[in-house]
Amino acid sequence: MKINRLPSEIFNRIAAGEVVESPSSIVKELVENAIDAGATEITVSVRGGGIDYIRVDDNGSGIEFDDMPTAFMPHATSKIKAIDDLDTISTLGFRGEALPSIAAVADVTMTSRVKDSDMGGEIVYKGGKLVSHEECGAKLGTTVTVVNLFERIPARKKFLNKPSKEEAKILALIEHLVLANADVVFKFDSETKKFASSGEGLKSAIFAVYGDAVLKNTVHASLEEPQLKIEGYTCVPSFTKPSKNYQHVVINGRYVESADIMYAIYSVYAPYLMKRQYPLFVLHLTMPYDMVDVNVHPSKLQVKFADTVMVKSAVARAVKNAIQPRLVDAKHLTDEDFSQEQRVEQQGFGKAAHTIKSFFDIAQKPREEESPSPTFKTTFYSDDVISGSQDNGAQATVSEPKYKDVYDSAASFEEQPVFAPVECKFVGKLFNTYLILERGEMCYFVDQHAAHEKLLYDALLSDYEKKRLKTQPLILPFVFDVSPLDGEAITENLDLLADCGFVVSPFGECTFALSQVPYECAGIDLKNFVSDMLTIVNSRDKSPTALKERLMQAACKAAVKGEIDDLSQSEIDALLSEMAAQNITLFCPHGRPIAVAFGKKEIEKWFKRIV
Repeated sequence: MKINRLPSEIFNRIAAGEVVESPSSIVKELVENAIDAGATEITVSVRGGGIDYIRVDDNGSGIEFDDMPTAFMPHATSKIKAIDDLDTISTLGFRGEALPSIAAVADVTMTSRVKDSDMGGEIVYKGGKLVSHEECGAKLGTTVTVVNLFERIPARKKFLNKPSKEEAKILALIEHLVLANADVVFKFDSETKKFASSGEGLKSAIFAVYGDAVLKNTVHASLEEPQLKIEGYTCVPSFTKPSKNYQHVVINGRYVESADIMYAIYSVYAPYLMKRQYPLFVLHLTMPYDMVDVNVHPSKLQVKFADTVMVKSAVARAVKNAIQPRLVDAKHLTDEDFSQEQRVEQQGFGKAAHTIKSFFDIAQKPREEESPSPTFKTTFYSDDVISGSQDNGAQATVSEPKYKDVYDSAASFEEQPVFAPVECKFVGKLFNTYLILERGEMCYFVDQHAAHEKLLYDALLSDYEKKRLKTQPLILPFVFDVSPLDGEAITENLDLLADCGFVVSPFGECTFALSQVPYECAGIDLKNFVSDMLTIVNSRDKSPTALKERLMQAACKAAVKGEIDDLSQSEIDALLSEMAAQNITLFCPHGRPIAVAFGKKEIEKWFKRIV
């Protein structure tokens, strides 16, 4: 077997596959080089989503004229000199792969001037080969221009997203960089967007990225220990976001993606979060360089800690200490006086997992000679049972429903036998949620919210399929802010949203306005629906049919009255009447049961009236 030494153009192309995945990865490498060069002002300009043109301009220390060709050689770097330096990496870049990798897949022009020189230099690479290198007039710092990305590699170019999505990824990256380097002035411009930060600290950086509304809903988090310092801001528990795009972890000045830290923070908020909601935070961690390994992947986004448990514990404590006053201020109670479930209810922070004690839990425990309490079994009954067509209250054959999260995949369940409360007597309501019906020797528990949701969904889907869907204009449009990536996902689906009765339109660079909803969902909880909508448009399954079904399901769920609402008797009668008229199936659009039943004999066994 003959061993071949790869020529530089092949080696650089292979390295570029790891370093240069998209225009945003080029921007990342160039901006990090600028930060390492001590730049206090960095300007990023893109055209065509960065596919056609990228320019990164900084006022850093610059590059000596004679060193410019060396900067484009593989593994050439000013940041590491000896092997021991790998244990104490303090710069964002260090591999020496960025410039040669970029030059291998695009045309690159660099101009630079150092402080003590009257003249600067310009160097040009095309197709990975040096074209020119000569002196020229230049301002202090470095400017790198990249054009024709992947022009000579069609196989790589076809995997790029459309320009608007690539631009959204760049803008999201700039936000990370701004929040990680709050003392640096950043400017960004494209054909459609402009952005600037002031470089006046972390609070001003959060304001520049997210605005005043977010800043007002954050609290300062800090903690200092011998091996770790934590500083930053985290949201109050009542102010959350529908995706993880608003979470920023910065370690020694480097933005990273750490599942360990993110989970540690999520665990603090978990008792107060609604489903599919996540905390917003910007946390800076400072620790000895030998306690964190950043040399894990060419992207330099992943890190490993020497003591992961210590880091997770410290982060969780810093966040918990920051939000704790917001949990108990209203009642001036301590943790010992105020249980977690009570705090959630009093403050209204999301849906807690409420534990309701059964009557039998508080009854006197049976003596040893008594048999243990019976195990309760619920049975789903069909309309045939309710209408008396089966003898002795025989059970209908209903398969166990599969409880699938509607936002993970479109609901897929078979239509089950109908439930129609014909000739049933309404005898009460339990927990302000379950209607209790009686007929003969059968007792039925009906989830009023699941039933309402099913009725809305059937009506909405029927109107859509018959092309008679009507919309209800909102008196005041619901305006909401999103991340660049979420904004791009919404933009891609504006027509589909409109077809489903939701009129959404741009209201700024990363702001949208919901102005119309389907008539059936006139009472919709707009905040909850928008949260679910963002999850849906970002899901993997982008087929119009799946998106349509999940949007309608989310809308119906958000339109249903919650547990805090108390239905009047007339509203209950109307709901039961409509259920009977529509022959509603036993399951709501998400696969949850609408009705369960108990026979008289089964109840009598509970109380040991019969054996």
